[in-house]
Amino acid sequence: MSLGSPRAQARILTEYLWSEEGVELGALHDTRTPSTPAWVDKLVTRQMADERRHASLLRARLDDMGATYRPPPSLMKVKLAWLERTVRPYLHAFAEGPIVVLMAVAAQLEATGVRMFGRHVDVLETHAASDPTTAALRSILADEKRHARSCAAARDRLVRPEERALLEELHDKIARIDRAFGVTLAVTFWLTVAGNVVREAA
Repeated sequence: MSLGSPRAQARILTEYLWSEEGVELGALHDTRTPSTPAWVDKLVTRQMADERRHASLLRARLDDMGATYRPPPSLMKVKLAWLERTVRPYLHAFAEGPIVVLMAVAAQLEATGVRMFGRHVDVLETHAASDPTTAALRSILADEKRHARSCAAARDRLVRPEERALLEELHDKIARIDRAFGVTLAVTFWLTVAGNVVREAA
């Protein structure tokens, strides 16, 4: 629906930009401490560098399209607040500390990002394979797949056998919030994109 509407395409890319600039995970990255294992710190540092590169790709594409940036919607901030409130009781429940919670949240959100970018790239590869947006999102998707795998692996490596049940409990709560807000955000997003397409066609 958005391929024939530069305004709608810009709206989608702006949504991605908010995510890559850390709207959802920014506050949770502060869970690293001096006792965080060096390999985890290296993983998080690399991932944040990737996210900055993704943001640069998206900003460059938006600039090419002549789009103006908008602040993130309040609904995304509400999602972050719900996540923070939900995971707070677990921050010191694991032997390795709050970093376990960060990895649990990151693994869930990265997996959601892979599905989101994957669906978009599939459409673009079919209908606009040579478009600059396709190249940018193809590159981002490759990184997101690696992020999802590495965050899940780190989460599982950090948790002790006797903490598995607690981790599963935490994971279920994070997933429920992600799914609940995902549906609401998707509907809102679709209506916004559709509105932009209609306005441009008028």
